[in-house]
Order: sequence, then structure tokens, then C-alpha cells
Amino acid sequence: MYVACNVVVVLLLGILSGWAHCASPALDATRRIEEAMALQQGTQARIEAWRTEQEELRSRIRNLQSELRYLRYQGEQYASYSTRQEENIRKAEEKYAGLQEIQRSLEPYLNTVFERLKAFVQSDLLFLPEERKKRLEFIEESLGDYHLAASEKFRRVLEALQVEAEYGRYPEVYETFLELDGSATKVRVLRLGRLALYYATLDGQQAGRYDAQTGAWRALPGDSLNEIKSAIQMIGKSRTPELVNVPIPHGSDDVP
Repeated sequence: MYVACNVVVVLLLGILSGWAHCASPALDATRRIEEAMALQQGTQARIEAWRTEQEELRSRIRNLQSELRYLRYQGEQYASYSTRQEENIRKAEEKYAGLQEIQRSLEPYLNTVFERLKAFVQSDLLFLPEERKKRLEFIEESLGDYHLAASEKFRRVLEALQVEAEYGRYPEVYETFLELDGSATKVRVLRLGRLALYYATLDGQQAGRYDAQTGAWRALPGDSLNEIKSAIQMIGKSRTPELVNVPIPHGSDDVP
């Protein structure tokens, strides 16, 4: 009985030992498979990370290329703009130089025109003396003003010329004081453009004409009084226009 038990124990030990030898390779294979799978998973994760990084790099490259194209476009635009600005500056400098040259020649010319205008007024019929004198003084002061622009000086001289030119285009009646018979007498003056200058006293008792050659007022005979009074009334629009016979001086000053 004892021997039989020993035999059973030995057999059991043999069987367990065989199982142990058979289980060890299986466990190694399983471990290797797990390691291979882990390696494959790690590799796949790295591949996915590389792909993600590669796509980000490609997107960044595309953005940089787009930005580069825009910067090149801006550079071309700025170059064109700079060229246009340089051309504008060159033209402005040429224009300024031309204006400077005009200004240098304009002011002496304006002074010459003023002197001619002044001489003409002094030799012209004696009408509106104070008004015309003040205008000439204003122009002379303007031309001597260093701070006044040449364009404004030109405008003022031109305006004075236009006013003087207008005097020769229409008749006018105004009241003023004249030295008659040694006393200041208030009269109505009739100006026929620049052709002739007449006066009539307010009481209608005396009339006369300005003599440009002597620079004095000369009384007219009585037969001219009514004609001059009628002309004054017509110019003043207090009488219906009609033909009148007033004495026209011979050899009167030329009209400019």
C-alpha cells in the first residue's frame, strides 16, 4: 500500500513537471506578442503625430507663401506709389520754380502798370478826385507791402484798372463842391464817360465845363445851361430821355 502511494505521487509530479515545461513557451510567446503590439501602437502614435506635424508645417508654409505674395504685391504697389510721388514732387518743384520766376517779374511789372495808371489819372478829366486818389494810395501801399502775396497785389491792381475802365463806359451825375468865383459852391457834376465833364449849380443859374488842357472849370454861355440841366435830369432818371445839344470839347484827352 505504501509503495502504491509513492508511485501515484511520482506520477503526479511528472505530470505537473510536464505541464510546467509546456506552459513556459506559451507565456513567452504571449509576452512577445504584447511587446510587439505595444511597439506597433507606439510606432503608429508617432506616425500620427508626425502626420499631424507635417500637416501643420504644410499649412504654415502655405500661409507664409500667401503672406510672401501679399508682401511682394505691396512692395510693387509702394514702388509704383513712390514713383508717382517722386514725379508729383518733381512737377511741383518745377511749378514752384515757375511761380517764383513769375513773381520776380510780376512785381516790377505791377509797379510799371501802377505808374502808368497814376499818370493817366492825373492827366484825365477831374472827376471823383478824392475817390480816385484814395484808390491810388491804396494800390501804392499794397505794392509796397512785403508780406502781401504777389497774387493779391495783382488782383488789386487789376481791380483798379477795371474801375477806371468802367468810368469811360457810362455817364454819371454826382454832387460835389467846386471853387467858383472865389467860393466853394455845391454843384451837380455831369460826366459823359471820359468825353466831357460839366457842372450846374443847384439853383440852376450857372453851368460850365471842365477844360482838360488848362485843368480849370470854365463857365458856359446861357444857351447851354438848359441843355446841361436836361442832361443831368435824364442821367439822374428824373426826366424822360431825349436828344440834347451839349458842347463837346475839341482835342479832349484820349480814352484809354
